[in-house]
This record gives sequence, structure tokens and C-alpha cells, in this order.
Amino acid sequence: MGRSDVRNDLELYLDDISRIALLSAEEEKTLAWGVINDSCVDCKRKMIQANLRLVVSISKQYLRKGMALQDLINEGNIGLIRAVERFDPALGHRFSTYATWWIRKTIKQAVMEFGQHLHVPTYMRQRMAAWDRTVKELEAKLDRAPTAEELADAMNVPRSKLRVIQRTMAATQGASTGTARDDESTGMDVDMQPDDLFEPATIILERREDVEKMRELLQDFEPLAACVLRMRFGLDGRSPRTLKEAGREVGLTRERVRQIEQAALERLREAFRDRPVFGAAGRQADHKRAG
Repeated sequence: MGRSDVRNDLELYLDDISRIALLSAEEEKTLAWGVINDSCVDCKRKMIQANLRLVVSISKQYLRKGMALQDLINEGNIGLIRAVERFDPALGHRFSTYATWWIRKTIKQAVMEFGQHLHVPTYMRQRMAAWDRTVKELEAKLDRAPTAEELADAMNVPRSKLRVIQRTMAATQGASTGTARDDESTGMDVDMQPDDLFEPATIILERREDVEKMRELLQDFEPLAACVLRMRFGLDGRSPRTLKEAGREVGLTRERVRQIEQAALERLREAFRDRPVFGAAGRQADHKRAG
């Protein structure tokens, strides 16, 4: 009976959203500017409703990952909302192209967490994926297991952080299978020499280190740009502010604050690329953006 009720609820939902008209490119731009410039709740609602079928279409592609379609749709709708909040019509792209990336991102993250008992930050999952990909590339190139130094150079991370990534991989694999795994059973063959086995820092300390580098780099920024980034990402000791809140504090429009933020973020990413840092702060900043 319960299964039938869930199925009927889903069918009703799919039937309801099938009746919602799609937006033309011009309507899409008008609504998007309403969200950006006026924080228009009605514009936001219309953009979300008009793209609910896109979420369903993408969600169906992940049906074999273990999650129910209804749960996949719920997660995808979160990504859709984030896309509406961040979409910039000035860039000239259709919203569906931009929204697809956000919808897939939230669904993939939910699927990844579905079989895990441990919560792993998104930036660490990205490093784990980079580890796997880089090891395979180096093995093919070198015809042997790469050394820790070679792997660290290829991934652009300090060698001391490799152990953190490796242990996180071991822990999450063990959690998903219900068995304990040690570092050597992760399937990621790396020639770790004794002097490479530093005492690992915690993930929290690693993130704090990148945030400190971010604060240091902001000292060379124009005062207004630095102020905007500090407010947007909570680097001034307060909770992160929305575009509207930040604009109110500096006496600018929400759109102008967004433009300053975008330019400052690009400069910050370039500064991070010039340093021996993996760039977690840049991704962390993108993840925290809420406007």
C-alpha cells in the first residue's frame, strides 16, 4: 500500500509539472534579471517551475545508482534552485545549459553520500577523484607506480597532504563496504617512501590553511574588492552575507556587488594558481556562494 501511495504521488507530481509552459529565451532573461536586480520571489518561482521537467529528465539517468526516483528529483530540485539564484543572463547562455550542471552536481553528490556513513566534504571528494585519475595517468606514462613526490607535483598539492587524501579514501571505502580498510588496500598504488609518511593534518586544519592564504592574498586587493569577498565568504569573522546584504553595507546595488565579486574571484583563482596550492579555497568560495 505504501509503495502504491508513493508511486501515485510521483505520478501526480509528474502530471502537474507536465502542464507548466516552458519559457522562451526572452522570458527567461526577464525573469533572471528580476531575480538578480529585485530579488523577485515570483520571478524565481516561475523559473524553477518552468524547469522542473529538466530535473526529472536528468534524475532518470541516475536510477541505477540505488536511490529512488523521488529522492533523486528532490536532490535535483535543490540544484535547480541554486542555479536560479546564481544564473547570470548577461553571459548569453540559456538557463537550461547552466542549470544542468548544478542539477547533476547535487544529484551526484547525493548518490555519492547515499552509500557512505562518513561525510566527506565536496572538495575532498574532488581530490580523491584527482588522485585516482592522476595515478592512472602517471602509471601509463612511467610504466611503474609513481612516487609520492611525482604524484604531489602532478596534483599540485604538498606531499604532506597526500596522506590525508589516502586515509580519507581508505575510510570512505571501508564505510561503504562495512569493512575496515588500511591505506595499502585502497587500490591506489603509490610508491610512498618512509620519509613521505608525515603525520597528517586534519581536514579542518587543511581548509584553515587555505583560508589563511586567501586572507593574505586579499591584502593586495583593492579595498572594495577585498571587503566584498570578506563579507560574501565570512572572512571577516561574521556569517557570509548575501549579495543584497553586502550591497546594503557598501552602498551598492546587488548587481554591482556581483560584478565586483566575480572579478575579484577570478583574480583570486589566478593568485592561487601561481602558488603551490591545490586551490581548495577557490572551490570552497564557489560552494559557499549564496545570493
